Amino acid sequence: MKIDITARHFTLSKNLREVIDQKVQKILKFNQIIITCQIILTKESHNEKAEIILHLKGKDFVAIHSSKSFEKSINMVVDKIISQLKKQHDKLIKH
Repeated sequence: MKIDITARHFTLSKNLREVIDQKVQKILKFNQIIITCQIILTKESHNEKAEIILHLKGKDFVAIHSSKSFEKSINMVVDKIISQLKKQHDKLIKH
């Protein structure tokens, strides 16, 4: 899987990169056929926004969350993506 991290309006720290890598590995437990994972972090005036775009074969998943810290935003978008992957998996099992 290819991981692209984009930092807008700030410089990405080494610690934040490690947190992101850790969380992305958590996503891989739910689906092994992820082609690319694009993570966009944006620092706004009062909030810090995280966005994850997962590309699977024939399917894209997107999650966005904004909060006071990047760590909280990243945790929320990872949870949203995992929820979407679980729903897709349940749909496939029912068919």
